[in-house]
Amino acid sequence: MAGVSREELVGRSAELSALNTFVDSLDRGPAMLVFEGEPGLGKTTLWREGLLAAERRSFQVLECRAVEAEAQLAFTALSDLLADVPDVVFDELPAPQRRALEVALLKAEPEDNEHFPRAVALGFLGVLVALARSSPLVVGIDDVHWLDHASQGVLAFAVRRLRNERVGLLLARRVDTGAAFPGDIEADGRTPVTRLRLSALDAGELELLLRRQLGNQLERRSMARLHHSSGGNPLYALQLGRAMIQGDVVDQDGLGLLIPATLQQVVADRLLALSRAALDVVETAAAVARPTTALIESVVGHEIASEGLDAARAAGVLLVDRERVSFTHPLLATAAYSQMSAPDRRRLHARLAQAVDDVEERGRHHAAAAEHPGVEVAAALDAAALRARARYAPDAAAELWEAAARFTPADQAPMAWERRLHVADCLFEAGEVARSRVVFEDIARSAPPGTTRSRSLVQLGWVVAHIDGFGAGARAFQQALAEVGDDVIAEVEIEKGLAWCLHSSSGLKAAEPHAQRAVALSKASGDPQLLAGALTNLQFLGSLGGRGLAVDAVGEVAFTDGASHPEILIRPDWMHGLLLEFDDQLVEARERFATLHREAADRGDEQSLPFILFWLARTQLLGGRWTDARQTARDCSETTRASGQASERPYACDIQALVEAHLGSVESAFATIAEGLELTERFAVIPARLEMLATRGFIELSLGRLDEADRTLADVAAAAEDSGLVEPALFRYHGDAIEAKIMLGRLDEAATLVERIEHLAATLNRPWLSLIAGRGRGLLQAARGHLDDASDVLVTALAGDRVGQPFERARTLLAFGSVQRRDRQKRGAREALVEAHEMFSGLGAALWVDKAAAELARVGGRAPVAGLTPTELQVAELIAAGRTYREVAAELFISPKTVQWNLSKIYRKLDIRSRAELPGRLDLQ
Repeated sequence: MAGVSREELVGRSAELSALNTFVDSLDRGPAMLVFEGEPGLGKTTLWREGLLAAERRSFQVLECRAVEAEAQLAFTALSDLLADVPDVVFDELPAPQRRALEVALLKAEPEDNEHFPRAVALGFLGVLVALARSSPLVVGIDDVHWLDHASQGVLAFAVRRLRNERVGLLLARRVDTGAAFPGDIEADGRTPVTRLRLSALDAGELELLLRRQLGNQLERRSMARLHHSSGGNPLYALQLGRAMIQGDVVDQDGLGLLIPATLQQVVADRLLALSRAALDVVETAAAVARPTTALIESVVGHEIASEGLDAARAAGVLLVDRERVSFTHPLLATAAYSQMSAPDRRRLHARLAQAVDDVEERGRHHAAAAEHPGVEVAAALDAAALRARARYAPDAAAELWEAAARFTPADQAPMAWERRLHVADCLFEAGEVARSRVVFEDIARSAPPGTTRSRSLVQLGWVVAHIDGFGAGARAFQQALAEVGDDVIAEVEIEKGLAWCLHSSSGLKAAEPHAQRAVALSKASGDPQLLAGALTNLQFLGSLGGRGLAVDAVGEVAFTDGASHPEILIRPDWMHGLLLEFDDQLVEARERFATLHREAADRGDEQSLPFILFWLARTQLLGGRWTDARQTARDCSETTRASGQASERPYACDIQALVEAHLGSVESAFATIAEGLELTERFAVIPARLEMLATRGFIELSLGRLDEADRTLADVAAAAEDSGLVEPALFRYHGDAIEAKIMLGRLDEAATLVERIEHLAATLNRPWLSLIAGRGRGLLQAARGHLDDASDVLVTALAGDRVGQPFERARTLLAFGSVQRRDRQKRGAREALVEAHEMFSGLGAALWVDKAAAELARVGGRAPVAGLTPTELQVAELIAAGRTYREVAAELFISPKTVQWNLSKIYRKLDIRSRAELPGRLDLQ
């Protein structure tokens, strides 16, 4: 095994063992190893040894050494990590992710309306996954505490989403800095993490290290004193040892070492020994994010740069690799910058602001050079913020706009408020929703009337809805409405947001007047795009009220609307998908939500994913893709948690419970419903509450607990009526309510429900309602003893079924088989019940499989033959009775070859080899 040599480091056997374990583990999946400690203990040396161990095993390595000066610039660490990744890997990424990475890494220019910061993180994750397919991959980051915030967010995002990929993170960090360790990198606990705190070397280990590095130039007595004075810190001891050899530190006999008090002072003293030219070069290199020889020369001049670089290199302070300049140890950069006086720093930053090419870095140098607010520095920070946001770094942009607001002159207060609004927008975009709320509230409270304040009121409403739910969101929009002034566009958006929040928290009666007001204002404004959005909102809410579905009207806007909507809740294409599902156009709805999901996933639009996944899972469930629906429902829950959208948790519980209930996972469904109902109270979401109650009623019906089912479903019907949310496809409880009443013998009540559903089916032209009404009417007729009429109604319902909902068809087949059994029509009963049993089995509807099996057992004549289709069963019975292939073919109106083909399937399913075994397996009577 290629590993880390124990001969290469002194006193680090435990750490070396951990390194080897870490490298060995990567074939089994992701892992993380973090070295922590004070400066000088050897973290970087161990980190470097780990990378070498990975390379010796032919693993792939991405590495960067974060630098304090780079910590403020977006994506500097990401740029280093991906510097040597071949283009072919980027070509495998979805286009939005590849595009986002190219912009973030300054390989492409940004375009307008491209604000999808998570696309960068998704792209980075995609690169890691692609690289790890061929061999394990190690991502090594030294001084991880100095990661720029944008790169830290990308890394944390990717690590939280690693599952089985062979990706290892090897990190080193100091514990004496003000910078916090990016703890969210290991927040989810999925990636195993080993954190090792390095300790000082003992006297023997330190002596061995000093003799290896410095030879035998120091006496043993000096070695002992070095250990005592350095505290066992190897870097400190080496610096002191070199100083002793050079005579800069004296070992006075009996008095001990005359030494500086700290390692930082040792480093500072080392810098003070440099020439003025070398010090100018070193200070310039310490103040800039990416020092180069050309940049240093442009700041200090050619002669000083040439002389100073040579002297700094000779003194072991700087390294020059082609054009790139770096420090031999990060402490040297920190010391060089910190020992400068404040005026000297400002003068240096002023020169750097004129010398650097990067817009973001230029803005930061302007800010560091300024003592007072000024138009030039604020404008430079504005430009830097715009650039950072365009590069998908909204967190960096927020910081820059905050600085721009501070440096805005007092006589330009409106500009300062506008910059603060940008801060809030960027914080929201970066997922810092709570922080964005504070800024929006401050603007709404303190800014003078005008566009900036109006926009803050609009955004504040949505932020509050995200954090505290739709009830709180409605109150925020109502307050905004009272304060918006004469900004018509903002007033329209507030009315739309208020209508949406109210329909969820208070019902349609409270919501629709605001949607209508938004339409009226839009018409008066003369803005066609504004009017189209307001009309769509009103038409959709009207659809929820059971007055017919505006599928075509909303669809027309969905395909022509070119506006950018920050909230998916008011996007026409999303609303159109919902209406398609309500209208039983399940294939089209599923395709719409699948497309929206791909787009949102590729862009990293986590804010929208829970909404999309909820409805995608519903269409999958209705369409019979229950395995897909279960996974999508779980993804919905996971995405809700990952994006921090607590107000969407009720809906995540809703869809999970609905899917689990259909699959027969009763305990899981009941537990999720209990959690979800508690959340619906907290966040005031009527639709989620009603659907969870409808799901509970369905479970009670499935279990045969009819009184509980009837009571629960009656509550759903009353609450839906009270809220105005009476579109039948919203909660789909009607068939369950009818069956519960029929089974309880409440036939007059059941008849009233059936008549209502029949009327709705005819009025709204809904195939699903027609099937439900037919099943209900057939069961009602059977309950009244009219079995022939019941069979006729159910046959008609099945013959006219074009819904594409296999569960509803299977339930109707079960009803028909039950009626046929009661009417002593054994063959018809058996065929219908076998088909229902097969459909329930194929879906995974465990409770309903048992219901079908129980009905089959009552048919008499023989036990059900599991797995045979109705046609296969007919063929098997005739062959078992002694018929020839031709006779069977003639009786069933199929070809002899089809008989043979069916018989081969029958043999395989029944695990027999000849027709002689058929009678015994079929148990014919």
